[in-house]
Amino acid sequence: MKTSRITVVALILCGIGGCATKPTTSTLRERAGDALWQERYEDAESLYGELVEKHPQDWRVQFGLGASAMHTGNLSESRQALEIAHTLRPQNREIALDLAEVMYLQDDRNGLFLFLRDRAEAREDSRDWLLLAEYSLMTEDPDSARACVEKAMIIDDASSVQTWLQAATLSERMGDLDQAMLYLRTAYTIDPANTIVQERLRAHGLVPGPTLAMPNDPA
Repeated sequence: MKTSRITVVALILCGIGGCATKPTTSTLRERAGDALWQERYEDAESLYGELVEKHPQDWRVQFGLGASAMHTGNLSESRQALEIAHTLRPQNREIALDLAEVMYLQDDRNGLFLFLRDRAEAREDSRDWLLLAEYSLMTEDPDSARACVEKAMIIDDASSVQTWLQAATLSERMGDLDQAMLYLRTAYTIDPANTIVQERLRAHGLVPGPTLAMPNDPA
């Protein structure tokens, strides 16, 4: 069998330059993203590590490295990458959530609560206060958790069902069932057709109906 001229040229080029070619940045991004989505965290960490070396100011690759390294247990590497990503994109909530979780896993309570409180006070977003309440409860500080929930409710001002549902969940975990029911009633007032709210009310022995709606501002 004769070898074609094209095959011969290809073999020569492989011999000169090597047949393996380095993946492009776009290919690396795709592979890294797929690995992270498929929960192949070690592969994702390695691939994002390559990308970070090439593009250290790209918040997406820093975020990807931080997220994957958190799952492999490389918490120092994860925190460093997430702190860079947060500096580059301070308004990104997903980065903030992962950074807070890494701090919690490192048992850095001072750093965690300083970070969360500064973020909550700067942004005046009810979700940030509820996140602070969540970690306060996880670290056995129910008084701080309760205060943060109340702050979140004032900021939200009965505008988001999800906020009040989360507040009810936190109150239930703290054993404040009366407060939880008030939060659920406010959620019902916001959206009486919400099936999740209706199910939660029934779990407390309350029958959804017009009489459950809060007549005045719950705050």
